Amino acid sequence: MREKDSFVKFQLRRLSSGFCWSVFGIGALTLTSTYFPLLNVFVKDSEKRTTMARKAISSSFRLFVTCVRTLKIADIDTENIKKLREEKGCIIIANHPTLLDYVFIASELPEVDCLVKAQLTKNFFLKGVVRAADYLLNNASEEILEDCRERLKKGHSILIFPEGTRTVPGQPMKLKRGVAHIALRCNAPIQAIGIKCTEKWLDKSSEWYQIPEARPSVRLELIEKIDPEHFIKPQEEGFSLASRRLTRKIGDELRPFTKLSTDY
Repeated sequence: MREKDSFVKFQLRRLSSGFCWSVFGIGALTLTSTYFPLLNVFVKDSEKRTTMARKAISSSFRLFVTCVRTLKIADIDTENIKKLREEKGCIIIANHPTLLDYVFIASELPEVDCLVKAQLTKNFFLKGVVRAADYLLNNASEEILEDCRERLKKGHSILIFPEGTRTVPGQPMKLKRGVAHIALRCNAPIQAIGIKCTEKWLDKSSEWYQIPEARPSVRLELIEKIDPEHFIKPQEEGFSLASRRLTRKIGDELRPFTKLSTDY
C-alpha cells in the first residue's frame, strides 16, 4: 500500500472524483446528443461512421484520464499498451480490477471493438455511446460467434474481459470460457493485458465515492500473446477440451495481476 494522504488531501481527492464523474457523464451525453447525430446525417458509410465514433470516444476517454491524473485522483500508466494500435484481428483480454479498465484501454486504442454487457444499452449515460460505437452485446445470443468472426476478419481487435465482470476482492478469478471458444473457432490470437492497481478502488464492492486513503496507482502491461492453435489436439473432436486448456492458460497469465501491487 502507498502512504496515506492527509485529511485535507483525501477530501480534495474525493471532491475531485465527483467532479471527474460529472465530466464523464456530461461528456457521454454531449457526444450522444451532438456529434453522433451529425455522423448519422453526414457519414453514410456505416463502417466509416463507426470508426469515427470510436475515435471520438477514445479522445474523450483520454481527456477523462488526463483529468484524473491532473487532479491527482490516481496515477494511470497506459504507455505500454500503445503498441497494440497496430494489432489487427486480435482478441484483447485483461483482468478487471476497476470500473474504469475499459476506459483506460480504449483511451489508447482508438479503433478497438468491445464485447459489453447488454444492460449498457439501458444505461442513461452510456447507451448512446454503445450504439454509436456498434459494440458487440454479450446477450447470450448464438449470433455472437459469427459477429466476432466477421469483425475479426475485417481486422477489428475485440476487447473482452474473461471474467465477464469486475474481480471480487479477495476471491479467486472465475473465468468464463467464452473467450477461449471465440478464439479457437475464429482462429484469432489473444493478446493479454495485465492491470495492476495498488489500492482497492472502484472494484466490484465499491461505490465511486468510496476512495482509498492513499492515491491509487494503476499500470497496464502487455503480457504474452497466445496462439489458440497450440491448444488444439488433432485426435480430439470439437473444442471443448481445447477451450478448457486455453482458459487455464489465460488464468495463469492474468492471475498474478489480481492482487494489490506495491512494486511501483
